[in-house]
Amino acid sequence: SIDSYVDSGLGATETYCYVVVKVDMGVEIATSNEACATTDDTVTQTVDLDPYTFNMASFNVWPSDPSVSSVFGSLDLLLVKNDGSDYYVPSFDVDQIVEVDSREGYKMFLNGGGSQSFTVEGLPVDTDTTLPLSAFQFNMLAYLPQQECMSTSDVFSGYEDNILIVKNDGSDYYVPSYDVMTLSELCAGEAYAVFLNGSDGIDFTYPMGVA
Repeated sequence: SIDSYVDSGLGATETYCYVVVKVDMGVEIATSNEACATTDDTVTQTVDLDPYTFNMASFNVWPSDPSVSSVFGSLDLLLVKNDGSDYYVPSFDVDQIVEVDSREGYKMFLNGGGSQSFTVEGLPVDTDTTLPLSAFQFNMLAYLPQQECMSTSDVFSGYEDNILIVKNDGSDYYVPSYDVMTLSELCAGEAYAVFLNGSDGIDFTYPMGVA
Protein backbone atom coordinates (compact mmCIF):
# COMPACT_ATOMS: atom_id res chain seq x y z
CA SER A 1 0.00 0.00 0.00
CA ILE A 2 1.01 3.64 -0.52
CA ASP A 3 0.67 5.84 2.57
CA SER A 4 2.05 9.00 1.02
CA TYR A 5 3.56 10.36 -2.17
CA VAL A 6 5.84 13.37 -2.61
CA ASP A 7 6.38 14.86 -6.06
CA SER A 8 9.38 16.97 -7.02
CA GLY A 9 10.54 19.30 -9.76
CA LEU A 10 7.14 20.98 -10.02
CA GLY A 11 6.67 24.46 -11.43
CA ALA A 12 5.34 27.32 -9.33
CA THR A 13 1.71 28.47 -9.45
CA GLU A 14 0.68 25.40 -11.43
CA THR A 15 -2.14 22.93 -10.77
CA TYR A 16 -1.38 19.20 -10.80
CA CYS A 17 -4.00 16.44 -10.66
CA TYR A 18 -3.51 12.82 -9.61
CA VAL A 19 -5.42 9.53 -9.46
CA VAL A 20 -4.44 6.29 -7.77
CA VAL A 21 -4.86 3.14 -9.83
CA LYS A 22 -4.87 -0.38 -8.35
CA VAL A 23 -3.34 -2.92 -10.73
CA ASP A 24 -3.58 -6.70 -10.28
CA MET A 25 -1.71 -8.99 -12.65
CA GLY A 26 -1.35 -6.13 -15.11
CA VAL A 27 -5.05 -5.31 -15.08
CA GLU A 28 -6.51 -2.07 -13.68
CA ILE A 29 -9.17 -3.11 -11.20
CA ALA A 30 -9.85 0.14 -9.34
CA THR A 31 -9.28 3.86 -9.83
CA SER A 32 -9.60 6.61 -7.21
CA ASN A 33 -11.27 9.95 -7.68
CA GLU A 34 -9.04 12.67 -9.12
CA ALA A 35 -7.43 15.07 -6.61
CA CYS A 36 -5.78 18.37 -7.61
CA ALA A 37 -3.48 20.87 -5.90
CA THR A 38 -1.79 24.12 -6.91
CA THR A 39 1.86 24.78 -6.10
CA ASP A 40 2.87 27.88 -4.15
CA ASP A 41 3.27 31.27 -5.83
CA THR A 42 6.78 32.59 -6.31
CA VAL A 43 7.56 36.24 -5.69
CA THR A 44 10.11 38.48 -7.38
CA GLN A 45 11.56 41.22 -5.21
CA THR A 46 13.69 44.12 -6.45
CA VAL A 47 16.16 45.76 -4.07
CA ASP A 48 17.67 49.19 -4.83
CA LEU A 49 21.11 50.16 -3.50
CA ASP A 50 22.89 53.52 -3.25
CA PRO A 51 26.63 54.27 -3.71
CA TYR A 52 29.03 55.64 -1.10
CA THR A 53 27.15 54.20 1.87
CA PHE A 54 26.45 50.99 3.73
CA ASN A 55 23.04 49.91 2.46
CA MET A 56 21.02 47.80 4.91
CA ALA A 57 18.97 45.32 2.89
CA SER A 58 16.78 42.27 3.44
CA PHE A 59 14.49 39.93 1.50
CA ASN A 60 10.91 38.78 2.08
CA VAL A 61 11.36 35.74 -0.18
CA TRP A 62 13.40 32.56 0.13
CA PRO A 63 15.76 32.72 -2.89
CA SER A 64 15.43 29.78 -5.27
CA ASP A 65 19.24 29.59 -5.15
CA PRO A 66 20.37 31.00 -1.77
CA SER A 67 24.10 30.98 -2.51
CA VAL A 68 25.64 34.41 -1.99
CA SER A 69 27.25 34.34 -5.43
CA SER A 70 23.85 33.71 -7.04
CA VAL A 71 21.85 36.28 -5.05
CA PHE A 72 24.44 39.07 -5.37
CA GLY A 73 26.11 37.93 -8.58
CA SER A 74 24.70 40.72 -10.76
CA LEU A 75 26.10 43.48 -8.53
CA ASP A 76 29.45 45.25 -8.58
CA LEU A 77 30.09 44.81 -4.86
CA LEU A 78 32.85 45.77 -2.50
CA LEU A 79 31.45 43.69 0.36
CA VAL A 80 28.44 42.27 2.18
CA LYS A 81 28.33 41.56 5.92
CA ASN A 82 25.81 40.22 8.43
CA ASP A 83 25.41 41.04 12.13
CA GLY A 84 27.58 38.05 13.02
CA SER A 85 30.59 39.71 11.31
CA ASP A 86 30.63 37.23 8.43
CA TYR A 87 31.74 38.76 5.14
CA TYR A 88 31.37 38.27 1.40
CA VAL A 89 34.12 40.12 -0.51
CA PRO A 90 34.04 38.80 -4.09
CA SER A 91 37.17 40.60 -5.32
CA PHE A 92 39.20 38.72 -2.67
CA ASP A 93 37.29 35.41 -2.93
CA VAL A 94 36.11 35.76 0.68
CA ASP A 95 32.76 34.05 1.34
CA GLN A 96 32.03 33.46 5.02
CA ILE A 97 28.27 33.89 4.53
CA VAL A 98 27.90 31.09 1.92
CA GLU A 99 24.08 31.21 1.76
CA VAL A 100 21.66 34.09 2.22
CA ASP A 101 19.21 33.66 5.11
CA SER A 102 16.04 35.71 4.55
CA ARG A 103 15.54 35.94 8.33
CA GLU A 104 18.59 38.21 8.49
CA GLY A 105 19.46 41.68 7.22
CA TYR A 106 22.71 42.53 5.46
CA LYS A 107 24.98 45.55 5.12
CA MET A 108 26.16 46.06 1.55
CA PHE A 109 28.72 48.47 0.07
CA LEU A 110 28.94 48.97 -3.69
CA ASN A 111 31.88 49.61 -5.96
CA GLY A 112 31.67 52.71 -8.10
CA GLY A 113 29.59 55.85 -7.97
CA GLY A 114 26.29 54.66 -9.43
CA SER A 115 23.15 53.21 -7.92
CA GLN A 116 22.50 49.51 -8.52
CA SER A 117 19.58 47.13 -8.14
CA PHE A 118 19.03 43.39 -8.20
CA THR A 119 16.13 40.96 -8.05
CA VAL A 120 15.51 37.91 -5.88
CA GLU A 121 12.95 35.28 -6.83
CA GLY A 122 11.50 32.59 -4.57
CA LEU A 123 8.71 31.62 -2.21
CA PRO A 124 7.45 34.34 0.16
CA VAL A 125 8.70 34.15 3.74
CA ASP A 126 5.96 33.48 6.31
CA THR A 127 5.31 36.72 8.16
CA ASP A 128 4.98 34.86 11.47
CA THR A 129 8.57 33.59 11.20
CA THR A 130 10.39 34.12 14.50
CA LEU A 131 13.41 36.44 14.37
CA PRO A 132 15.73 36.06 17.40
CA LEU A 133 17.29 39.34 18.56
CA SER A 134 20.32 39.26 20.86
CA ALA A 135 21.33 41.61 23.67
CA PHE A 136 24.49 43.76 23.63
CA GLN A 137 24.68 44.11 19.83
CA PHE A 138 23.03 45.77 16.86
CA ASN A 139 20.80 43.12 15.31
CA MET A 140 20.05 43.38 11.59
CA LEU A 141 16.25 42.98 11.44
CA ALA A 142 14.84 41.77 8.13
CA TYR A 143 11.51 43.10 6.81
CA LEU A 144 9.33 40.03 6.08
CA PRO A 145 5.78 41.21 5.21
CA GLN A 146 4.72 41.20 1.56
CA GLN A 147 3.00 44.58 1.92
CA GLU A 148 5.23 47.44 0.80
CA CYS A 149 5.50 49.29 4.13
CA MET A 150 4.22 49.17 7.73
CA SER A 151 4.15 51.90 10.36
CA THR A 152 6.89 51.65 12.95
CA SER A 153 4.40 51.82 15.82
CA ASP A 154 2.50 48.82 14.40
CA VAL A 155 5.64 46.76 13.80
CA PHE A 156 6.99 47.18 17.34
CA SER A 157 3.69 47.28 19.22
CA GLY A 158 4.17 45.31 22.45
CA TYR A 159 7.98 45.41 22.18
CA GLU A 160 8.47 49.05 23.25
CA ASP A 161 9.98 48.13 26.63
CA ASN A 162 12.43 45.71 24.98
CA ILE A 163 13.88 48.18 22.50
CA LEU A 164 16.51 50.84 23.10
CA ILE A 165 16.84 52.02 19.49
CA VAL A 166 15.96 51.09 15.91
CA LYS A 167 17.64 52.84 12.97
CA ASN A 168 17.82 52.56 9.19
CA ASP A 169 20.64 53.32 6.76
CA GLY A 170 19.30 56.86 6.26
CA SER A 171 19.89 57.84 9.91
CA ASP A 172 16.21 57.75 10.86
CA TYR A 173 15.56 56.55 14.40
CA TYR A 174 12.94 55.04 16.68
CA VAL A 175 13.68 55.44 20.40
CA PRO A 176 10.49 54.45 22.25
CA SER A 177 11.63 55.48 25.75
CA TYR A 178 12.06 59.09 24.51
CA ASP A 179 9.09 59.10 22.08
CA VAL A 180 11.49 59.72 19.19
CA MET A 181 10.20 58.41 15.84
CA THR A 182 11.89 59.95 12.82
CA LEU A 183 11.70 56.38 11.45
CA SER A 184 7.97 56.42 10.67
CA GLU A 185 7.70 53.17 8.70
CA LEU A 186 9.51 49.97 7.77
CA CYS A 187 9.55 48.92 4.11
CA ALA A 188 10.28 45.94 1.88
CA GLY A 189 13.89 45.51 0.79
CA GLU A 190 15.24 47.39 3.79
CA ALA A 191 16.88 46.10 6.97
CA TYR A 192 16.99 47.78 10.36
CA ALA A 193 19.60 47.89 13.14
CA VAL A 194 17.93 47.06 16.47
CA PHE A 195 19.59 47.41 19.88
CA LEU A 196 17.71 45.98 22.86
CA ASN A 197 17.24 47.22 26.40
CA GLY A 198 18.72 45.05 29.15
CA SER A 199 20.63 41.80 29.05
CA ASP A 200 17.97 39.48 27.63
CA GLY A 201 17.34 38.64 24.01
CA ILE A 202 13.85 38.41 22.53
CA ASP A 203 12.06 36.39 19.86
CA PHE A 204 10.51 38.99 17.55
CA THR A 205 7.60 38.34 15.17
CA TYR A 206 5.76 40.74 12.90
CA PRO A 207 2.14 41.52 13.81
CA MET A 208 -0.48 38.94 12.88
CA GLY A 209 -2.88 39.66 10.04
CA VAL A 210 -0.42 41.38 7.69
CA ALA A 211 0.16 40.15 4.17
